[in-house]
Amino acid sequence: MHGVATAELSMKIIKGLENVQEKFSYPILTLGNFDGVHLGHQKIFEMVRDRAREVEGTSIVLTFDPHPQKVLSPHKKFYLLNTFEEKIRIIESIGIDVVICVTFTREFANKSPYEFVKDVLHEQLEVREVYVGYDSTFGKGKEGDVQELKYLGEKFGFKVIVVPPITVKGKPVSSTRIRELLKEGNVEEAALLLNRWYSIDGEIVRGKARGKKLGFPTANLKLHHELIPKGGIYIVRVLWRNKTFDGVLNIGTNPTFHDEKLSIEVHILDFNQDIYGDHLQVIFYKRIRDELTFSTVQELIEQIAKDVEIAREYFRSLEEQQAVGGQP
Repeated sequence: MHGVATAELSMKIIKGLENVQEKFSYPILTLGNFDGVHLGHQKIFEMVRDRAREVEGTSIVLTFDPHPQKVLSPHKKFYLLNTFEEKIRIIESIGIDVVICVTFTREFANKSPYEFVKDVLHEQLEVREVYVGYDSTFGKGKEGDVQELKYLGEKFGFKVIVVPPITVKGKPVSSTRIRELLKEGNVEEAALLLNRWYSIDGEIVRGKARGKKLGFPTANLKLHHELIPKGGIYIVRVLWRNKTFDGVLNIGTNPTFHDEKLSIEVHILDFNQDIYGDHLQVIFYKRIRDELTFSTVQELIEQIAKDVEIAREYFRSLEEQQAVGGQP
């Protein structure tokens, strides 16, 4: 659990429909935004991949960049779960042959469902089978639904397979639900829906060096990701230069020192290297507590020491589970 199976990677990425020059062998396609690339998305990709292999065809994911919400409702707060590069890496790990990334514009958004199916799926890509989630919509104003797609598939000679929802704890897996869980700080349940631990990444920038003075030096992150989990203290793992380290992360404003600006700082356990300017990935395992205001710096130091010990015990327990065949 909490990991996407790896495959031998040789996926082709085509950016822009105008750059699709080739004719694909028996194209098996799915389309959508796939933000988060969660369990439901993964199930569809696996079905597309397996069917393409069965008929010696081509498995294709058609997706969009930027996300339609960013173009059509730029005034609304909307935070993506993945960077585009991360989304592509996860799709590639599942074994898809081709990703076609449509440059999403207002002009493209004005295509009716009929125009989209006729122009893109039928005439340009010559699809043979299309797999979609049960709640998929497409075309201008999201006017097209799965029934419309089935009707148009019959008209243009391709088969449409509607994939029912994947549920976790009785609720359908969705990107919206994952966003809600992360905003609540529930990174463990979000991981169940993602089939992997949620992560963020960014560059290490210089902070105020308070952590070092307190005996717990921290790396300050300038993020690439949009969605940050709820403020507080988290048990995390850190990936740096292909090496993994345990850590404790703080998301907040350091109220003990009356800061106002939000910061993301990670204390990497048993680590003493200078990594300013480097890239770092932080993987969330568990939220420990809220960020607190302490009356003295000594109280803060004592609490950080407790947080570090909680993290050490968590990972000791995780290693014991793995040693006896348990799943993290």
